[in-house]
Amino acid sequence: MKYRFFLLAMLLLFTRLSAQGNLQFNQVLVLNSQSGTQTVPAGKVWKITAQNTSGGIYFYNWSSNDLVTWSVNNPNPCTGATSGTSSLRQIRKRMCPKSNNALVLNGVTTALSESGPFWLPAGATVDILETVCFNTLSPNIPAGTPYFQEDRTDLGDIRSYYDCAGPINAGAVPNSILVSVIEFNIVP
Repeated sequence: MKYRFFLLAMLLLFTRLSAQGNLQFNQVLVLNSQSGTQTVPAGKVWKITAQNTSGGIYFYNWSSNDLVTWSVNNPNPCTGATSGTSSLRQIRKRMCPKSNNALVLNGVTTALSESGPFWLPAGATVDILETVCFNTLSPNIPAGTPYFQEDRTDLGDIRSYYDCAGPINAGAVPNSILVSVIEFNIVP
């Protein structure tokens, strides 16, 4: 017991001797891959409190030109019509991969699974790398077009339904890490 007390007393003494000032809240920052490389300003300290992927979603073709008959139990999702037929496309919706998203602190890549918080001194750099994914629809689906959609979750669950396009275009889908930072001033 005396040994633990001695170690605790030495730790507290060392902590007091090495302190360089008090921290004063300055602002909250939210960074993503579009923020570019950020450097902690002189006289400041950053505390990264949270990081997570924004969860981009992409669409891709599954099959095309399926003929669907609309009814009271299956109305057209764009017009509400309960009779008639439409030729429509089937598409799938998936979450963009997160595997290559990375938070880079002073040139060292950290994984999303690593817990924080991370404390960064003045002069430290933060960069965010993202995995870009693409809607691979060909051709694009114009607004007001009914289509059949199949969603797959990260857990492998499948949900299928008819929907109305809003439009959906081929191209890059944002899939950045979002980083929450608290900035403190160092007050002597």
